[in-house]
Amino acid sequence: MRDFKNVTFEVIDINVNATPDIFINRNSLTFSKRVLEDLNYPAYVQYCVSSDQHFFAVRACKANEAKAVPFSKPRAEQINTISTGNKNIIAIVRALMPENTDAAKRYKVVGKFEPDARTIYYDMETAVEDAFRTVKE
Repeated sequence: MRDFKNVTFEVIDINVNATPDIFINRNSLTFSKRVLEDLNYPAYVQYCVSSDQHFFAVRACKANEAKAVPFSKPRAEQINTISTGNKNIIAIVRALMPENTDAAKRYKVVGKFEPDARTIYYDMETAVEDAFRTVKE
């Protein structure tokens, strides 16, 4: 039998996703709790896009940076996930998705966190339909 006295355990936070996901719905864009964790609950972010390569990104920034938008409350106060119903950002994100996606369905994209850049990148070509909370017509 193995000796567990010298094993170091990490407590699992069951309220935080394993990956920094975004969910694209008909009228909103939702960021998983992991996005908040990875970006360290930023008060402001910049939404970034690479139309040619179909990438969307969220970068933590300061309030005085160009096109900064309010994002999160401090860790102790931010209880829920973050969603935006801004039609401009939703339209941009949807335009980056594969052509065969259906605007009436919910999609999930797993992000890649780059700590040095304080940015999470989303390859929108990897969007997959997410049956959880299917949008009704």
